[in-house]
Amino acid sequence: MIQVLGSILIVAASTAAGIVIAYGYRSRPREIRQWRSALQSIEAEIVYGRVPVDDMAVHLSVQLPQPVARFFELLQKKMILDRVPLHDAWPQAADEFWPETSMSKPEKEVILQFGSTLGTEDAENQQKHIHLALAHLEREEEEARARQRANEKMTRSLGFLAGILIVLICI
Repeated sequence: MIQVLGSILIVAASTAAGIVIAYGYRSRPREIRQWRSALQSIEAEIVYGRVPVDDMAVHLSVQLPQPVARFFELLQKKMILDRVPLHDAWPQAADEFWPETSMSKPEKEVILQFGSTLGTEDAENQQKHIHLALAHLEREEEEARARQRANEKMTRSLGFLAGILIVLICI
């Protein structure tokens, strides 16, 4: 009886591990899409609204879905409460935010590069930087979708099969 219960626990644990790893493959394209949406909102705030960046961070932290809204909450906190200038607050917020996401280093580099130009040029040049960041994120999203198609289902299956293999070895 104890062996059966132990076997079930091993299979359940390895299946859960496979599902958790597969979740990362599923979340990455969604989070990149959210960032693309955030950049389009930033473009609208800059080009049409002429809104200061700290006010824009407040608006985006309310309008956008999690986890991207969390980034703008951190940015808003650093700029308004801690009085950190934008060129320092953006990378600090990114460093604090990035471990909470499924996104990888290339997406972080795109966001950091965009953040270094935010608020330094006129609206027309800001719009060009936004379009450049959108193009980079679109390419990363396509790559993330390809990885999702290739690895998500396989990772879930491998989690279950690894549990069965461990049980068979132990018997």
